[in-house]
Amino acid sequence: MQVRQRRWPPLSKRLIAPRFACVGEPARTYRYGESYRETVQLNDGSRLRLRPVRPSDRELIRQGFERLSADSRYARFMTPKSDITDRELRYFSEVDGFDHFAICALRTKLVARDEGVGTGRFVRLPGLPDTAEPAVTILDEFQGKGLGTIFLERLLEAAWERDIRWFRFELLADNLAMKRLLQSLSPDAEFQSEGAGCLVATFPVPEPDVTPTEPGLLKRSTLFRVFGQVARADFTYRPRATFPPPPPPVSAADAPPEPPE
Repeated sequence: MQVRQRRWPPLSKRLIAPRFACVGEPARTYRYGESYRETVQLNDGSRLRLRPVRPSDRELIRQGFERLSADSRYARFMTPKSDITDRELRYFSEVDGFDHFAICALRTKLVARDEGVGTGRFVRLPGLPDTAEPAVTILDEFQGKGLGTIFLERLLEAAWERDIRWFRFELLADNLAMKRLLQSLSPDAEFQSEGAGCLVATFPVPEPDVTPTEPGLLKRSTLFRVFGQVARADFTYRPRATFPPPPPPVSAADAPPEPPE
């Protein structure tokens, strides 16, 4: 497959602002920052509270993983998975809010602790400061109620205000019909075949309207249609950046001594 050259946004829109303000300048503030809180209503009328993920959410994430079906676990981790490690919990909960941004959806209860029902996140790719990989995980009982769309809308807006202009996916689209369907979704999308049926797809992040979460913004975007294809299992999404990197190899000096024969 021929690799298309990236069509960059205008220069004024792709200058990457520093993470920390310069001396004498006010610090950047984000709508989707530490103080972000929002109550949203799903298609069935139920209400959930959105807020940023924080380190104290480890147990909520563990409990949520335990409630995921085997199919939902496989869709997120691309492998059969029976448990979640402490290292993975640290990666999913200890985010910096800039290069790794994550929000969670909570069902609040009057006489019990809040219940986590899903997370949406993106991770900026190393060496590509304007590109990130998104991921959404939702408990099975809340799937199909509009929460995925709500997450993606907020991720797009949070990405834009952090100078991210492209979302990248690795899709296991292993036949020509699937590749043509992906290419038909947007003339601005870029595709690169990496063999073994893997297709790297890069889509532009649409600029939000002045009014946050403008009605219809997401449904007009290519990303919405791609997420819909993934949800209907037309394509299989393979996470990379939104999954903890492998641990460093153990050196011979750090390896435990072999037991005596």
